[in-house]
Amino acid sequence: MNPVVQRHLSPSDVEQVRELITAAQAEDGTPPLSDHVMLHLPGGGDSDVRHVLVRDGDRLLGYAHLDVTDVVQGSSAELVVHPAGRGRGVGRQLAASLLGASPDGRLRLWAHGEHPAAARMAAAGGFVASRVLWQMRRPLDQPLPPYQLPEGVSLRTFEVGQDERAWTEVNNRAFAEHPDQGGWSVEEVRVREREPWFDPQGFFLAERGDKLVGFHWTKVHGAHRHHDGLHRDHPTGDEHPHELIGEVYVVGVDPSEQGHGLGPALTLVGLHHLQRQGLPSVMLYVDETNTNAIRVYERLGFTRHAKDVCFSRRV
Repeated sequence: MNPVVQRHLSPSDVEQVRELITAAQAEDGTPPLSDHVMLHLPGGGDSDVRHVLVRDGDRLLGYAHLDVTDVVQGSSAELVVHPAGRGRGVGRQLAASLLGASPDGRLRLWAHGEHPAAARMAAAGGFVASRVLWQMRRPLDQPLPPYQLPEGVSLRTFEVGQDERAWTEVNNRAFAEHPDQGGWSVEEVRVREREPWFDPQGFFLAERGDKLVGFHWTKVHGAHRHHDGLHRDHPTGDEHPHELIGEVYVVGVDPSEQGHGLGPALTLVGLHHLQRQGLPSVMLYVDETNTNAIRVYERLGFTRHAKDVCFSRRV
């Protein structure tokens, strides 16, 4: 069971990783890897990442994804261990390999969900909690307040092939200091446009005149779009069906427009849209330190559901 570090995943590797993820999520009730990793997995991963695999014979027991592109914050990683491989040191092997593959020895290790085993493994490896993301949820069978856009602001939906660059520019200004959401390229949008969940009718753009000043991009988990509406994903093999749940995927406001109530209004625009889809609930992610945003979401009926923890190890 020696870890193997690869620069690219073959199609058979990808299939094994998917099977591992499915088994882990069925056991834990939480997706073990982030949306970004899952988006790039079908192509074998980005060209500038490392993949660590631990096998027992032909069976994949552990997988880790290492992103080495952030020279400021240091490398970041996510890992998952098959339920059949737990208690056998697979997680520690993955963590040690990730540290060895990190260019400067610094590493941020994300744990999705509040799992005591992840905290114990992190502490044993010299990692300390450095960032926490809350997942908040709200039922959609309860009334939503109406929204009102600022005077002079109009609303429309995203046009594929037309709005990618303008949206990217506003997004990057809105999240210039954000470690995950800032610095996107147009290709990041196009990758998501190819996903079965992508729906431009749930991607709202706010404009002042002909200038894009804000947006709310919604997402529906566990479903795909078809010409006759919303359909539940049909899993194959031993996969489990996913709960249909909406997400406030990302809400952003251009710095020139902040402070005028556009952000809360756009949040409600997306919530009303998801409610019209007949979804039972909606989720979002917010940094634990962003107390202003948390208060806004709490006033809209959101409560904390789970949290993701980033553990860091410095040299």
